Amino acid sequence: MKKIVIASLILVLFSSCSTKPPMVSKPLYDILFGSDYGGASFQFYEIISEEKEFSMLLKDKMIKPYVKKEDITTCNFILVNIGEKQKKGYSIEVNSIEELSDKIVVSIKEIEPNAAPVENSSNPCFVIKIKSKKTIEIK
Repeated sequence: MKKIVIASLILVLFSSCSTKPPMVSKPLYDILFGSDYGGASFQFYEIISEEKEFSMLLKDKMIKPYVKKEDITTCNFILVNIGEKQKKGYSIEVNSIEELSDKIVVSIKEIEPNAAPVENSSNPCFVIKIKSKKTIEIK
């Protein structure tokens, strides 16, 4: 009986742990996560607004600490892949984000590092959380 109570207490404690803080947090968006590795070899973005698509983020061990299952009910997400690069340290910046009556318009800028090229290439990727369920348009 003691083991069941202790196991239940541990489950409750671990299930109530908060998520990791985002890299950048603004009123309308968060840049949740960025990595030099893990992205695609070509440049693209993907808007994630459906629960079925969101399950992909929940399964990714690098991204999972930054999101909660219920986030998809109030937020949309943008997965940004910068493509294969010869340097480490690339980043992104949200140039502008505008909330209109029917949509959110986002402008993203790639930030190149000052570092010299490295022998191994990198494939930077980032996840942006948009704190709205409105349709997203990327400029």
